[in-house]
Amino acid sequence: MKAKFSLYAKHIVLCLAFLFLPYAFTSTNTIFSLPHLYTNPHDRIYFFIYFTLLCFFYFNYYYLIPKFYFSEKKFLYYSIIVAFLLFFLWISTTLDHPDRNFLDFRNPPEHFEHNPGPFPEHFPPPPSFLKEQSFDFVGGPPTQYGHTALVYLIGVISSLLFAITGRLQRVEKEKVKSELAFLKAQINPHFLFNTLNSIYALALKKDDKTPDAVVQLSELMRYIMTNSNDEVIDLSKEINYINNFISLQKTRLGNTVIVDYKVTGNTFGKQITPLILISFIENAFKYGVNPDQTSEICIYIDIKEELLTLFVSNKKTFSVQSESGIGLQNTIERLKLVYPNKHQLKIEETLEKYVVNLSIKLG
Repeated sequence: MKAKFSLYAKHIVLCLAFLFLPYAFTSTNTIFSLPHLYTNPHDRIYFFIYFTLLCFFYFNYYYLIPKFYFSEKKFLYYSIIVAFLLFFLWISTTLDHPDRNFLDFRNPPEHFEHNPGPFPEHFPPPPSFLKEQSFDFVGGPPTQYGHTALVYLIGVISSLLFAITGRLQRVEKEKVKSELAFLKAQINPHFLFNTLNSIYALALKKDDKTPDAVVQLSELMRYIMTNSNDEVIDLSKEINYINNFISLQKTRLGNTVIVDYKVTGNTFGKQITPLILISFIENAFKYGVNPDQTSEICIYIDIKEELLTLFVSNKKTFSVQSESGIGLQNTIERLKLVYPNKHQLKIEETLEKYVVNLSIKLG
């Protein structure tokens, strides 16, 4: 709602600035002079022409460009543009010089000395050397033609640029959404496969914690199905999801792993892309646990204002591993798509340790 209000406010400000542009930097001692719409017919004509040009800008942007230009009817589109240009030249001439043919470019009207075209009365008369030119661009209709055509063409070109840029941005956004959907489709089955293996291991040992693990898994899956398609979610929900995941892993592994897990900082009012942190934590449990000896995993999450920092460290095991790095690589790709220039990822790998340092600017 706030974004829409801000957009409408910008449009209103820009439209008003455009309408009153001819009355800025006048020849008087003031920088800006309000148009005399009731007493000065030239001011009234100028204001009306600018208003119609402004209306055409939106008509071109919202109707002509999508209807014809983007529909591969460019010749028809350009024909319409030329037709409207001639219309605006005709209407500007008819309003200011009803007794004059708008196609007569050569001869200025006889009353030029006393009727300086469309300019407001406070505009100075043009220099005498310009009035002596055979093709008068300052007095009468030629100046009006040139000015109207210039403003018209600027409006047409700018609306085209805005429309093309907006379309490219929408295409790029849809591309990013498609890529993210594909990556998420890979992440969810990968996580489910690993977690079911954990519960299967508990069931084989007939561990009394198996029912609790099933409940924890159901909560995790409910989170994935409910929130994984959202662009952002509350950070507190993502942290709670990580808590449940770590609790499930500790239930499965028992005393074979020491987990040092801490969360510091305030999550209130902060949001994050769902499932963007879990792969680094999941990777530590998958590849950093050796059932033949006590393993150590450190997981620290720190939130300071808009900056979230994740630190994950685990000892490397030398058991045979499959699907190495599938979920992790997908997460790295998602970070590039969702947080471009807003994250820093540093992965250090030695013979004994695997360390991940990730910082994300949430705002």
